Amino acid sequence: MDFKLSKPPFVINGIHWSTANRWIVGTPNQTIIASPQCTVAGSLLTKREAAAVLETEQNIEAVCVLDELPSSFPYSNLLVLLATDSSIRIFAPKRHPELENWKQVGNGQFKQGGEHICCIAATVVVTEKGSMPVVACGSMNGKVTVIGLGATDNVDSCIEGTSILHFTAHSSAINYLAWMPDSQRKDSSNGCVLVVGSANGSVDLWSIKRDLSRATTMTPVCNKDWRSVTAHSVGKNMLALAKLGQVILIDFSTSSPTVHKVELEVTQTIVSCTIDEARDRIYVGAFDFEIIVIERQGRQWVNANKGPLLRDSLKKTIVRSFTTKFNMLRLLLRGMSMSPNNRYLVFTVDDQVNWDITRDGPEITRMHFHQLSDWPMDDSLGVLKRIVYGQYRGDLCYNLFDVLNGESTETLANFMDYVQKLEVSGDSKRHQLFVLNIIGCLLKGDQFKSLVEDARNQAFDYHVARLFEFISEMLKSKSVIITDNDREYLSQVYWAVHQPVFADLVSHLPDIVDNCSNTNVNCPVCQTGMSLLSKQTACCARNHIFDVCSVTLNILKLPGSDQCNTCLAKRSKIGAASSSDNIISRILDKFSQCSFCNGSFYSGVV
Repeated sequence: MDFKLSKPPFVINGIHWSTANRWIVGTPNQTIIASPQCTVAGSLLTKREAAAVLETEQNIEAVCVLDELPSSFPYSNLLVLLATDSSIRIFAPKRHPELENWKQVGNGQFKQGGEHICCIAATVVVTEKGSMPVVACGSMNGKVTVIGLGATDNVDSCIEGTSILHFTAHSSAINYLAWMPDSQRKDSSNGCVLVVGSANGSVDLWSIKRDLSRATTMTPVCNKDWRSVTAHSVGKNMLALAKLGQVILIDFSTSSPTVHKVELEVTQTIVSCTIDEARDRIYVGAFDFEIIVIERQGRQWVNANKGPLLRDSLKKTIVRSFTTKFNMLRLLLRGMSMSPNNRYLVFTVDDQVNWDITRDGPEITRMHFHQLSDWPMDDSLGVLKRIVYGQYRGDLCYNLFDVLNGESTETLANFMDYVQKLEVSGDSKRHQLFVLNIIGCLLKGDQFKSLVEDARNQAFDYHVARLFEFISEMLKSKSVIITDNDREYLSQVYWAVHQPVFADLVSHLPDIVDNCSNTNVNCPVCQTGMSLLSKQTACCARNHIFDVCSVTLNILKLPGSDQCNTCLAKRSKIGAASSSDNIISRILDKFSQCSFCNGSFYSGVV
């Protein structure tokens, strides 16, 4: 993916990966939220990205994102910006974060005595009363302010600081903050762990009480050496901090955190590091595209001297994937991270040395995916199992990219057999059907036809049962006024599920017959009676064939229906159906994702 920027990304933490697998690109006047997704093209799984661009009038110094906020919160995502005047600006999307619908929902001055705020970091804290998003701010005077965020009850759901903790962490300026997310558990004896780095190079761990009432210093990580922290990466039980010539590893797997230090021979600023837990490695990147690979050997972490080899491989990935020519002799690294399940090293580079003068090339920073070779079958099966059981973050299909991309037909069939045999219930059943249908999109050939059709039929039956439950609850609550169009729709749905193709399901569905006026459906072209050829196709006596909406079960009588971007399932065009508060509009709002693969729908072209 190409990021077209008018100003360079922040050198420190300018491009980073969020917990829900989104790239956050921060510049002084723009913030880009890019959501990598996948779709099926023919029999290939291909990547695509949807990006929202947030333009800001005021110069920005730092940016961080809060993903997957608690359901009690009015927004699922928050973007926190630090402006040059030390104000905190908070933005949220109305619905989907990959769309350009972000709006400012809060701002404030959280300074003590007017000191300048240098850096910010955000996380979600688990408390006895529920989850609370918090933002930590580090000042020029060595003080830290931790702000608990809450929403007002008014119609705008504005975000404001509900609780504030101030404490002095250092005698010099605070220039780096990082939270250890895995310590955000109610049973953690250390509370919430905040890493505080100062301009003089010292680094300390602080335990923040979950109600933000007290901060207590913990293990000193690094004494004053005048090398500031410039990058960090968080693993399951580990935090990696990088500074000029050194990587500091903090292991939280034991009762007392242990610190390991690895010396590096680099002269450029370290701009990124990422933990590869599957291979016990840490990849460290300098601004001038120097790459260092650190590996665990026994109880020690050492420089494995594999950096030059990996750097050459990354360059080959750039050459194979670019559409805009880069000057390969002056590549600049902007950010690095592992893909959701550790099969790919994702990195961003450009060749823009000076963005303020006439440029040799376009102002483009590009995201690349470098496939790491050592990926065993057991890792693939483990990822499939975790996805089925809902243990994933971000886009479901994008998580599957690590497992499915480039695999043979035989391997895909084995994956399908493995997923089918997993014991599931509730939401896991839904995830299982999603995974089976995405794999089914990639399996071509007559030998897999019945296997693929069975997966789609299972998914459709599961959706129809949920659809009827939703309609039944809506009718019982009398929350919508039933119109003649609604009765016509209910009659058609009632007719559809009483067709032979739904014979095994119909007895298990709630009854909606009281709201049906006519149980016969005629062809819109010739007015002869219709029947279902399959669960997704209707046909009349004169062989006029129509698709059936995969969401509402409505017969699609007009061209231009919406389509799923992954499996190409069709649904009623949402623009026309949602013009008023009726049953169909509520159904389309409730079931916004594809019932087969959880993909997103895009508007069809007539």
